[in-house]
Amino acid sequence: MSKKSDIQKIWRECFPDDSARWRRMFFDAVYVDDEALTLTEPDSDRIVSSLLLLSYSMTFQGRSLGLAYIYGAGTLRRFRAQGYMSRLLRRALREASDRGDTFAALIPARPSLRQYYSRFGFSTVFYSRPERYTAIHRFPTRGKYQAVDPSDPRLYDAFARLMGQRQCCVQHSRAQFLTIMDDAELSGYGFAAVAHADSGEIAAMVWAAPEPASQTLKVVELLADDSDAANAALTALQQKMPGRPLTLMRRPDDSMPGGNLIAGGMARVVNAESALRAVAENNPDLRLTIRLTDPILQENNGIYTLNRGTLRISDLSDAPCDLDLTPEVLTSMLFSSSPIAAVTGLPSRRAHMSLMLS
Repeated sequence: MSKKSDIQKIWRECFPDDSARWRRMFFDAVYVDDEALTLTEPDSDRIVSSLLLLSYSMTFQGRSLGLAYIYGAGTLRRFRAQGYMSRLLRRALREASDRGDTFAALIPARPSLRQYYSRFGFSTVFYSRPERYTAIHRFPTRGKYQAVDPSDPRLYDAFARLMGQRQCCVQHSRAQFLTIMDDAELSGYGFAAVAHADSGEIAAMVWAAPEPASQTLKVVELLADDSDAANAALTALQQKMPGRPLTLMRRPDDSMPGGNLIAGGMARVVNAESALRAVAENNPDLRLTIRLTDPILQENNGIYTLNRGTLRISDLSDAPCDLDLTPEVLTSMLFSSSPIAAVTGLPSRRAHMSLMLS
């Protein structure tokens, strides 16, 4: 059997809720052999454990940096609890670092896995803040808007423009956007987009997932030029899928240290030099010394001195430092709120990741 066929077998066993139609879309349009990491049974060449290391980018401290998205991690049932996935995750971090990514990210399939992934340096940094609206709530607008067809070829350019305005945000290529649209259609998501009636310029778009246990629509992403356009998109969504309450999953404000937040994806720094150099260059007044100890990616071990826009790296030592960190804590601090940044001295901003395959 081919590598792809073996991984499809693992997929069917590990992710039985994915429809055959969805799997065909994914393995025809998204899957690439080179992004698949696998382990075989010791006594044969049969693949028994696999994951995909998909390539994304992320806006961070004024730069666009590489992000590896770990997806579809699974092991055949009778080979579980034998260390296969632990080996694959360590290999995935190595591959991500070697190919030049700065961060790695994943979305745990269930909350109990967060502790497991934390053993590999991952920290929960992607959060959302729910806003709930009844089915009769209305979203008034001042301007005039018209609906945009989901097949409109201008959608991606508008999507990229609106996403690109967000700092500390995972971005999507044109091909990834097309996968988002296919995934939304096959998964039964609601989608609406609106344009200004006078100019025809696309002003907002929204995706919503019907929650199976209720009639509620969970709005997983809302992109808009302003609040008026956002209301127009939500109104268009209500017209398409009427009579349902809405839960709008907002990105938390950078000023929020905590509160009513829902945990989402996890991330990890895989190239500390790249991340901290971006911090140093984007914060020329910063003076900070960090000792980083990474048990998996040894090249990250060192003393990082951020001084007036520059970064100097030296070997690990007992020299005095401002912060003594692990990759998990460093990642958490880089993607935290401004009140926490004021305490630690390390500039940070809340991260955002949405519309990922999960």
